[in-house]
Amino acid sequence: MSKSKLKQSRSRAKALLIDSEVSSEKLQDDITCKGCFKQFTNNRVPKILNCLHNLCSECINMSIELNNDKNKVLCPTCKNHSVGKDSETFRTHSYVQMLSDIAQCYQDQLSGSLKCIGCSNVAGLRCLTCNENYCQEHTDFHVRSRATSHHKVLSFKQILNAPLLVSTIKREEHCPSHKKKISEFFCFTCKEPICTVCALSNHKNCVYEELSIAVSALKEKFDNLKPTFNRKAYNLKKKTAQLDTGIKQIEGDFGHSMANVGDITDRIMRQLRQRESALNLQIEDHRKDGQGELRIHQSLVEDKIANLESGVDFVDTVFEYWSPLEVLTVENDIVRRLTELSAEPEEFGCDDLKPKAFDLPPDLETNVVGAINCLENNWVAKKE
Repeated sequence: MSKSKLKQSRSRAKALLIDSEVSSEKLQDDITCKGCFKQFTNNRVPKILNCLHNLCSECINMSIELNNDKNKVLCPTCKNHSVGKDSETFRTHSYVQMLSDIAQCYQDQLSGSLKCIGCSNVAGLRCLTCNENYCQEHTDFHVRSRATSHHKVLSFKQILNAPLLVSTIKREEHCPSHKKKISEFFCFTCKEPICTVCALSNHKNCVYEELSIAVSALKEKFDNLKPTFNRKAYNLKKKTAQLDTGIKQIEGDFGHSMANVGDITDRIMRQLRQRESALNLQIEDHRKDGQGELRIHQSLVEDKIANLESGVDFVDTVFEYWSPLEVLTVENDIVRRLTELSAEPEEFGCDDLKPKAFDLPPDLETNVVGAINCLENNWVAKKE
């Protein structure tokens, strides 16, 4: 994403979070779609593309509709395509959806439109176990009740200021087939969570594992891949630094060459002065061409760095904030995408990109015509 678009995204998100105490840049960026720069809502559901970046459901459907090659969605962040017939093809990013919902509730609380589930008072707290909003009075009753005394209730501001609090709360995932049973296993054959009853009946011939063990195995896969990403990111950052040094060197050579041209034209006759402008233009083209080429390589390297870091950051977020069930549902996407990023060739070599200096011959003052021809011939030779 360009810097201008990123600033635009952040400024629009800041308008949504009107309390500066919870208006962090990371939070604003997390709950903002990079396609339309609007906050994720129930109508603009955050979806995970194949490249592991987020896009709202409306942008996905619009991209598929406008794309000549149907069933492809263009990611505005990394410009890669994801395949899907509509937004429902892609999994919902539950953590981002939770943050967006909390941010919207906080805005509604400040405007007085968010009501407690038990009365008409304004709600200011969320039970993260029940996922319901309460006023202070009903919150006190909720936490004193024997059945719900173990529930975790926080204010919206507390959650937005420290989303990590949510990840420390154990969320119970219920079995899709037996609503009152807790999912304790993950069936790799059917790709769904199951309870103990399912494991002993419908899934007894399937391959399944305890959720915690399955997640640990998946995390081990990622830990094995992570050093490769770190090494690649480190190498690409070194190349970026080399490219930046080359750009600055060309800038220095440009200034030196311009100074030499100015000194010579002050000592020689009008004929050479008439050529000065043309020489300056040639040097300017040399600078632009040299810096332009290096900037293109620098931009490509930075894009690769961003893709590697965003992939690692996404997986870190998955293991830190998602429930075991949510982690396992994206296992294939994570391993596939990280493997793709790890296998991408490092096609940028900096040894051959060293800039060439533009040196002027020392005997230009001896002959006006000879100096002009020498300048032109030397410039052409060095340019080639």
